[in-house]
Parts: sequence; C-alpha cells; structure tokens
Amino acid sequence: MTTTTAPDTSDGRAGRRLFTVSAAVVAAAVVIASCSSSTGGTATPQRSATSKPAPVSTSGTNPPAAPPAPAAVSDEDQVRQTVRAFNDAYNSQNWEAYTELMCVAMRNQFTGVVMDYVKKNRANTGANTIKSIAVTINGDTATASITGTNEAIGSGTITLPLKQEDGWKVCQIYHP
Repeated sequence: MTTTTAPDTSDGRAGRRLFTVSAAVVAAAVVIASCSSSTGGTATPQRSATSKPAPVSTSGTNPPAAPPAPAAVSDEDQVRQTVRAFNDAYNSQNWEAYTELMCVAMRNQFTGVVMDYVKKNRANTGANTIKSIAVTINGDTATASITGTNEAIGSGTITLPLKQEDGWKVCQIYHP
C-alpha cells in the first residue's frame, strides 16, 4: 500500500491527515491501458477483368435469411472491456471517463489530492499497453489479473477488483 501524507490544517487537530491510495489502484493507473490499433475498413474481394458477377436468383420462394442474432457478451468479456476502457481513459487523460468507470465508493475516494496524484503519475510515467487480462467472476464481483507495460516503469502484473454496479466498474476502495 502506498501512503502519502499531507499536513493537517490548523484547526487544532493533532497529527497529520492520512491519504492512502491502494497500491493496486496506483498500479492500475500505471500499468493498465490498451494501445490496440485497428486499421478499419472492410475486405473487398478482387475480381479479375474476365470474371463476371454471380447471377442473382429471383425464382426462389424463400426470402433471404435474417442475419444471425448477435452473440451475448460474457461477463468475462464485459470485464475486459471495462478494464480496457479504464486504461484508454487513463492513457488519453480523460479523467471524467476514468472516474465514471469506477464504482461509486471508489469514485468518492478519487477526488482532490488522490486524483491529483493519479494525474501527476500519468504525466511522469507515460502511457501503458495491456498484454493480457485474465478474469475470474464471483457473482457480482470480479478480479482482473492484468499484465502490461508502462513506457517509463516497464512490465508488470497487477490484480484489479471490479464490481457489477450498473455494468462492471473498477472497485478498489480503501477501508480505514
């Protein structure tokens, strides 16, 4: 666990106010992000100058087949999508999207000095690349084991908890 302290205000309280940022969350901000690329477009078959288009039959009584229904996306794939989106937001420094991918309890902790630390860390360490995400689902919670590389820090593996809360959300929270 990484701990950062800041002086307490002069309101008469003794000691220091303690801000704790879980190592898993900081590591998540450091290690996990997707740098996938897509070339886009659709493959088009090539025809030679001598080929002719295939004939279209109009004499059949069967209507064209309906396209297949889209396959349901598994919980595991939904967790992977959340982790990748979380890291895309981190890499692009889209902090609104980044915090929207957190569970409410985590989002409530990621304000002020904690968010400032995440932003500073991103500026100092650069972008990340995900190499793999292994997912374990346990009811309405999940664990993602993420292996990736950071531009400045290098390679590493972290475990990140998620929670089903209006979709899968990253949910690493500090319990004082």
